[in-house]
Amino acid sequence: MKIAALAILLVALPCAASAKTAKHHAAAPAAAEIVLPFQLNREGFPLIKGAVDGKPGVFLLDTGTYDRFLFNRNYVKLDKGVQVGGDDSGPGQSIVLRRHAGAHKVDLAGVLKVPAASGNGKTPDAALSIDARQQQQDIDPRFLGWLGWGFLKKYVTTIDYRKQIVRLVPLAKAPPSPRTRESIVLSFLPSSPVRPFTASIGGHSTPTVIRTTGWDSLNLQPASWKRIAASKVVKPRPGKGCVAVTPAIFAGKHVDLVDLERGEQQDERLMLGIGFLPRFTSIWDPRIGKVILTPNGARPPQRKSCA
Repeated sequence: MKIAALAILLVALPCAASAKTAKHHAAAPAAAEIVLPFQLNREGFPLIKGAVDGKPGVFLLDTGTYDRFLFNRNYVKLDKGVQVGGDDSGPGQSIVLRRHAGAHKVDLAGVLKVPAASGNGKTPDAALSIDARQQQQDIDPRFLGWLGWGFLKKYVTTIDYRKQIVRLVPLAKAPPSPRTRESIVLSFLPSSPVRPFTASIGGHSTPTVIRTTGWDSLNLQPASWKRIAASKVVKPRPGKGCVAVTPAIFAGKHVDLVDLERGEQQDERLMLGIGFLPRFTSIWDPRIGKVILTPNGARPPQRKSCA
């Protein structure tokens, strides 16, 4: 999966460059609340309408991207800029990160206008870009780029998949984040996306991350797969290398996971993303370093294949 490969790069590059339950969860809008509607593309990725310097398109909401914005210069008109990072992983796989000076502007959903700066590196007022033409084909023909954690960390951010809206409240003005008895509370570093937390699968503990643009997947070493097979909590699903986990345990909660892509890797990790997050209303609160996941009544996906 080309986008999955790029997801790893997006985390590394900026560092190199320097309903039932849902109703109980709802709270009265804060006075400073900003509401950004989003839509899901065919892959299930959340897209927010916007514009860069007046050019309309969509941003990919990605909680795993460190920058405020990372632009697709194949679609957004920018100067040549200065190369500040990149990776050449083979023919047709070269991704070069460039920094662009200038007072570029971003409009989000027609309700919020902000500077287009990445907020990273020695020149935090500059914009960053990659040539994302391949991702543009997969995500949306008018793909402006990524809206990342560097932007969201200035707010208490609520992602409501039922209503398909993102609510933003500045940290200083946000009320305490609500939670219910059904809520799952996960910890993360306030200066970065979610750090791995621990999930238990058939008595085996594995690092786990959640991300709005992740494909749900479970990567374990062969010995670990053999160890959990006896627990019978992992079951095969239609599609090559697809499994379900009934259930996994994290933050003391039991959660069924379906349509996970199975992989065998030295670095074990459970990734929860587009099959998992839409089942919850999530509140990302940097003040306390927590993500609060409250079930919204949506059932786990039952696709014919996770591939």
